Amino acid sequence: MKSVFRSGCLFFILLAGIYLFLNATNKPGIKTTKTNSQMEPKVIVKPEMVVYGISLKTSFANGRNKKEIPPFFHHVLEEGRLEMVSGRLNSNQLCVFEMKKDNPDFFYTMGVEVSGVSQLPEGMTKIKLPASKYIAVKIIKRGPEDVGNAFGFIYKEYIPNSIYIPTGEPAFIYYDDEFFSIYNEKGYAGNPLATVYVPVKPLWIKKALNFFKIKRLNS
Repeated sequence: MKSVFRSGCLFFILLAGIYLFLNATNKPGIKTTKTNSQMEPKVIVKPEMVVYGISLKTSFANGRNKKEIPPFFHHVLEEGRLEMVSGRLNSNQLCVFEMKKDNPDFFYTMGVEVSGVSQLPEGMTKIKLPASKYIAVKIIKRGPEDVGNAFGFIYKEYIPNSIYIPTGEPAFIYYDDEFFSIYNEKGYAGNPLATVYVPVKPLWIKKALNFFKIKRLNS
């Protein structure tokens, strides 16, 4: 029994060493900004969601997303097409990011949660977000920089030092009454709130490292 126990411990230590070596040599150190240090991430489980919405194909290349998303966002809000979707579950809205690894192009969809059995309106996109754990961060939403800071904090600071990895499913921003009750009355000057969600899953080796109280080394 003692030999089995020692072998198990050595196995985990070996894995921990490999993991730490790879992170220390292949990933740059991350500096915590004042803005990011104020964020309070939470791990939240959300059920499957079906979203009907209006999509924009854009890109991170040359900052296209920062130029194209804000006017698209306000156009959809002012047009009010999402308010006409039948089968809506609530009055909230989502902005879904369908991104692929190592590809700067992505689809940005403004949508609403529906029952899943209602008819898809012409010209709209259907997105199914699977049940998942999410890293959720509440932000003051005044522009793309606020969203970018939140995603940067989650992907570059929180996740590398947690037991989680991204699932690869779409991330999204959730707008509920904390946003609209303020925005509709005071606009962005009122500091409306939104929540950024990134789907994650636990990685067993990171669980093991967490059990042994081993943190990722930053170079």
